[in-house]
Amino acid sequence: MEVINWAAAKLFFDIVQALFMAGVAVYVYWTNKHRATGSAIEQVNTRLDEVDKHVSRLEQTLDNRPGYSEIEALRGELAEMNRGMAQVNAQMQSTTALLNRLHEYLLTEKGKR
Repeated sequence: MEVINWAAAKLFFDIVQALFMAGVAVYVYWTNKHRATGSAIEQVNTRLDEVDKHVSRLEQTLDNRPGYSEIEALRGELAEMNRGMAQVNAQMQSTTALLNRLHEYLLTEKGKR
């Protein structure tokens, strides 16, 4: 029957234990290095809130913009207003010409008397 060498077994166990502890130390170091801290998460949340507010403002601005049909309606109204202004302009020119003739007539008639 073989006798167990307890010194060798203890040495083997100590080596395995040291390797295991070194592995745990590397794992803890790696996870702590790449773990997001509370302040980092808070910063990300703050930035996301700012981006969300900005997107909301942009959406609201886009929702309040006129559509193509509204712009076409405005163009039609402007064209109609331009036609009306042209008619008023023509009438004003004829009225001005008539007033000028009347003025000349009154000046010449006043000068004859």
